[in-house]
Amino acid sequence: MKYLAWIAVIIVSGLAGVMSFQWFSAPPEPFTQTASARVIATVPTSLFKIESSDGRFSQLSADKKLYIAYFGFTHCPDVCPTSLAILSAALQEVSEEQRQQLQSLFVSVDPKRDDPATVSTYAGYFHPDIVGLSPQEGQLLGLTQALGVYYKYVETPDSQLEYSVDHSSFFYFINADGELLAKVPHTLDPAPVVAKIQQLLPQ
Repeated sequence: MKYLAWIAVIIVSGLAGVMSFQWFSAPPEPFTQTASARVIATVPTSLFKIESSDGRFSQLSADKKLYIAYFGFTHCPDVCPTSLAILSAALQEVSEEQRQQLQSLFVSVDPKRDDPATVSTYAGYFHPDIVGLSPQEGQLLGLTQALGVYYKYVETPDSQLEYSVDHSSFFYFINADGELLAKVPHTLDPAPVVAKIQQLLPQ
């Protein structure tokens, strides 16, 4: 598929940027195969009432057992595209049954520039199952505070973009009740993401 080739180019070009980004991420949590997961935090489900431009998402629903949320922005030069490529690779490694039970979300931390259509198109470049969301600023603040997501706008006066966004890079595993079950730091290997999906959605 065309998007797979595009993703491969992104991964290669983004490696250097990802390696320089390591200080934003904590060491991965130790992996244990358990029947249930410890709830790390709980997000009010009202904060996840965000309508995607393609109509595939409007809120957390019991129709899906697991949600994987990644926070970033479409103008991100390296970390976001690399992480979304890793997520795409992980989705291709799990079973169809597991894919049917989960929904992947790319949540923009730059809603001023990332309108719903823009973020939806961007997310779709990586995998058709990844839904792009553009929350209102109040929702974004509530979501990031509840989940412990770091982001900060940084002026770039010598750039046409005027500003960039520094942000942490984690995959957040959330259930339909808004409970944060796990988080996996950015990785250059889809294996940790696949392992966590298999732990939380055992076949």
